[in-house]
Amino acid sequence: MSFYTSLTGLNAATKELSVTSNNIANTATTGFKRSQAEFSDISATTPSSKASNTSGAGVALKGVQQQFTQGNIESSGNVLDLAISGDGFFALQTTDGSNVYTRNGGFMLDTNNNIVNGLGQQLLGKAVDVTSGAASGALGPITVPATRASTTAETAKVTFSNLAAGATIILGGLTVTAGADGATAAEVASAFKSIAAGGAADATGATIASVAGTLTGWSTGAQSGSSVTFTSTVTGDVTDIANTGTGTASIVSSPASYQFTGMSIGSDGLISVNYGDGSTIKTAKIFIAKFASNAGLSNAGDSSYTATNESGAASYGEGGTSGFGTVMSGSIERSNVDITTELVDLIKAQRNFQANAKAIETTSSMATTLINIRS
Repeated sequence: MSFYTSLTGLNAATKELSVTSNNIANTATTGFKRSQAEFSDISATTPSSKASNTSGAGVALKGVQQQFTQGNIESSGNVLDLAISGDGFFALQTTDGSNVYTRNGGFMLDTNNNIVNGLGQQLLGKAVDVTSGAASGALGPITVPATRASTTAETAKVTFSNLAAGATIILGGLTVTAGADGATAAEVASAFKSIAAGGAADATGATIASVAGTLTGWSTGAQSGSSVTFTSTVTGDVTDIANTGTGTASIVSSPASYQFTGMSIGSDGLISVNYGDGSTIKTAKIFIAKFASNAGLSNAGDSSYTATNESGAASYGEGGTSGFGTVMSGSIERSNVDITTELVDLIKAQRNFQANAKAIETTSSMATTLINIRS
C-alpha cells in the first residue's frame, strides 16, 4: 500500500514541477497570471473502517488556480499599450465572433483602423457623443476614423456694391441707365405700343404744324428696330430676392479632408483622435469587463480567458467607476510571476519528488528483505 501512496506523491510533485516551470517560462509574458497547483489528500476509509485506524492513501491534484494579483505596470510610450490598474479585463472579439478577456493590453491599429491585438482580436467598447464623451449604444469593436472631412462655415454676411452713376443694368433685355446724381425716379407708363405692319395708329390729339406741300398718301413701313433707352434713378432697399426658376447648383470648392495624426486615451477609456487640421474628436470609449469570480475563468491561452458558469457572465463598465479598474495608456502590465518565489517552489517540488522516490525505494527494499527472509 505504501508503494502506491508514494507513487501518488511522485505524480503530485511532477505536476507541481510542471506548473512552476510554466510560471518561470512566462516571467516576461505581458499580462500573464501565475498558476498555483492545489492538492488534496486521498482518503482510504471505507464505510466499515474506523477513521482512527486509517493512514490515508496518498495525494491528488485538486486543481490549478490562476492568481489574479496585480502585475507591475511599466511605461512603454506607445499610446495603444494599455494596462488596467485595479480589477477588470479588456474585452476582445475573436474572429469567430466570441468574446475573450485579457489583461494583456498590447494593441495596434490594423489596415482598417480597428484596434486589435497581435492575434487580430478586436478591442470592444461603445460609441460616444463627440461633444460630451458620454457613451451609448451596444458594445462593439472600436474603429478609429482615418480621416475627417472639414466643415464649411455658414454664410454670415452678404454685401452688395453700390451702382455707380451712369452704369447700365440689363433686366430681361430692357436697358436701364442710372441718371445723374440728384435725378428723381420716373414712372415708366405703358405709353408706347407696338404697331404691327399694316396696323393703324391712333393720332387723336396730335397736332401737325408747319406742313408744306400736298399730302398724297402714306404707306406703313417695317417695324422699327431701334431701341428706346429710359434714363432714371431708382432708390430703395432690397428686401427680398426670389428665384422662380429651377436653377443649377455648382460646387465651387469641395471641403478638404484631414488625416489621422494621433490619439489619446483617458483613464476612463475615452478615446480622442487628433487630425491634421488640429482638431480633436471624441470617438469611442473602452469598456472594462469584470466577473463575480475570477478564479472560475477558463484559460484560453495568450493571457486570455473565457467566461464559465463558475466565473459568471461578464459585467461591463467605464474605467474608474463602480469597482472597475482605471485604464493606463502608454503602459503595459507585466507578469505577476515572482521569480524568487518560483525558484523556491521549484526546489520544494524537486525535494518532494526525491522524498517520494526515496519512500518507494524504501518500500522496495523492505519487500526485498521479506523475500530474502522466505528464502
